Amino acid sequence: MPHMQNEERSEPRDSDPYQLACLAAGVGVWDWDLRSDEIYFSSLAREIQGLPPDEPATFATVRALTHPDDAAGMLAALERALDPENRSQENYVYRITRPDTGELRWVRAHGVARFAEVEGKIQAVHYSGSLEDITEREEMRRALAESEARLRIALDAAQMAVWEIDLESDIVTSSVELNRLYGFPDDAKPAADDFRARYAPGEGERLAKAGAEARASGENKLQTQVRHVFPDGSERVFLLRAALAPVDHTGRERAIGVVFDITEQARQEERIATVADELRHRLKNLAALMGAIAGRTWARDAHYESFMARLRAMSAATDLMFGKETRAIAVSELVDHVLAPFQDETCKIRIEGSPVPVPNKAISGLAMALHELATNAVKHGALSVPAGGIDVSWHSTADGTLELHWKEHGGPPVAKPEHVGFGTQLLRRGALPPPHRVELCYLACGLEAHIHVAGDDPRPEE
Repeated sequence: MPHMQNEERSEPRDSDPYQLACLAAGVGVWDWDLRSDEIYFSSLAREIQGLPPDEPATFATVRALTHPDDAAGMLAALERALDPENRSQENYVYRITRPDTGELRWVRAHGVARFAEVEGKIQAVHYSGSLEDITEREEMRRALAESEARLRIALDAAQMAVWEIDLESDIVTSSVELNRLYGFPDDAKPAADDFRARYAPGEGERLAKAGAEARASGENKLQTQVRHVFPDGSERVFLLRAALAPVDHTGRERAIGVVFDITEQARQEERIATVADELRHRLKNLAALMGAIAGRTWARDAHYESFMARLRAMSAATDLMFGKETRAIAVSELVDHVLAPFQDETCKIRIEGSPVPVPNKAISGLAMALHELATNAVKHGALSVPAGGIDVSWHSTADGTLELHWKEHGGPPVAKPEHVGFGTQLLRRGALPPPHRVELCYLACGLEAHIHVAGDDPRPEE
């Protein structure tokens, strides 16, 4: 055997206080005698690796357990640890396949080599350390990393970014996605004022006011569209959603949220609004023209006054249908306005419902849907015959959904149409698109419509 200097042999045993402490901590220990290639494993170290209690172990044993994809990294770490010029004491993580169960497990090893002079040359003679099973921890870490990667892909695909701001220091925690959205380099750390510099004139003041009003009223959420003007002169519209975060251990107030690009959607909405405004203007002009003709044609009797009342009701309903109503409005008021032109002294339309408001974003859509149903009833349904009638009722659910029911009775027999016409398409997709929903039931006794109007939260705020 070669002559050894400056080396003491002390073989650890499971009864040692150190061993007991490691056992309590869930950490196994090992000692590798590089002269004999014998490796001592504590009982827990053997259990972690799935080794029999009394079977001799050598480095070949460890090498056989190591996952092929991790072998090179483990051997490189071992080489650095046993190199007298390096003497690394790093942790290294690798996978093993337990021989007893075939399970794939993650382990973390940490070793310290002892060196001695052997035949005039310093070399490692013992390598001792700890072994820990970190499978659950590693799987959680990797699952989190994969989840973050998927989130980044989704954020990038949706042109969306997550942000956070310290409300006291005004420091923004940026991200690659946020920088890209605002036109900053990926590795930049823009200040809050750098982001605000891209706001269109007046937007900063409007946002500050909206935030202050929300906090003063006890609200902890804010959603709004924000117009931006970039240095190259291009204009973008972002949807901002923010919420106050729970106060952390530092006691500082933070707001977190998301922002995403809705420029194309905003432009499309502007184009639709322009067309709708033009159509509304033409319809109101047509109603005025019809009133003028009636005034020159008919005597100012009860029939004339009834006709003019219907024209005025139609004009008021037009404003609702084309989005010119900006104040909060109750369902009963909207139903009365839209159906007034179709009512008469016989009260064929019975209206009943709880005093709930119409979600702001659905005012024009609901008005349009009701107008289409009423027009269809006049042409083909319950209002086309003297004995027919309509029951309109509604209520609000616990989650804020408005459910309105339209039920016709006493009219001609109803059958499901063979072809889907424009009116049906308007009801199902045009007037109230998702997340709202319109269900039509063609019953023999009369058409029924069930309208589900989602609350304001799912829809972007203008």
